[in-house]
Amino acid sequence: MSSRRRPIHRSTPVSRALAGVLVSVLAVAAIALAVLALTPRTPPDPHPLRTITPSVAPSPSASPSPSASASTVPGALVAAPGADERFLAIGEQAMWRASAGDCGTVAPVLERSADGGRTWSDVTPRYLGIGEILHVEAFVGSEARIVARMGSACETQGLRTFTQGRFWEQDAATLAAATYVDPAAPAVIATPSGRVEAPCAAPWGAQGDAAALTVVCDGIAQQWDGAAWQRVAEGAVAVIATADGARAARADASCAGLLVGDTCLADAPAGPAALAASADALWLWAGDTVRPVP
Repeated sequence: MSSRRRPIHRSTPVSRALAGVLVSVLAVAAIALAVLALTPRTPPDPHPLRTITPSVAPSPSASPSPSASASTVPGALVAAPGADERFLAIGEQAMWRASAGDCGTVAPVLERSADGGRTWSDVTPRYLGIGEILHVEAFVGSEARIVARMGSACETQGLRTFTQGRFWEQDAATLAAATYVDPAAPAVIATPSGRVEAPCAAPWGAQGDAAALTVVCDGIAQQWDGAAWQRVAEGAVAVIATADGARAARADASCAGLLVGDTCLADAPAGPAALAASADALWLWAGDTVRPVP
């Protein structure tokens, strides 16, 4: 009985080449799938950015032009003095100065000097219940008039003295002739010629009449020309109208103390201050010193 032999299939060179190509393709595909599996995929942005190309390219600029609001920054750094507001008046035979106080909170102080500001005497009329000083004015040689808030109701009154500050009396004419910020309407300045709307909500240092009225607002000295407010200086702590125009005491990087006009008073501290004019000089009260300005 004869045995059968199974046929032996021998691979040809072509079949071996095709098998090699197939193995290579499968290997590449496996590597690609592995890479894709390991690569994090970012979900699509639901709000894609849109790039808008300007039709005209902007021209280059060397430096931006300063805006009006930017120029007010130095002035805005000077805060209103509040209860520390100062008043100064120069008479023929006496000087008067005062710190305002705050009615019902901080007591005011009124002082008088008969020796050119070297020494001062306290003449505050506390016996009348004074609560806050709004205006100080020298008159009749050695005497003075003030506007103050008086009593428990903080009523605005005019007062005058004929005894060099020892005794005071109420005087309606003083109130009518004075310039002061109205405590009942702080954005309004009362003057002998009428009421003027201030250029800010919290003005201080008001002096003069409606024709030559000056005030400091947010650290900016301003002057009323009868129709509108005009800027005088920034960084101001006091301002006054003179025959040569308004002059301000102000803080400036060019001076270690205060600038009054173009005069640097290096030892005058920047802080609450007051300016007053006599017949022949301009005076500044800054720190503890009252002095003429050169």
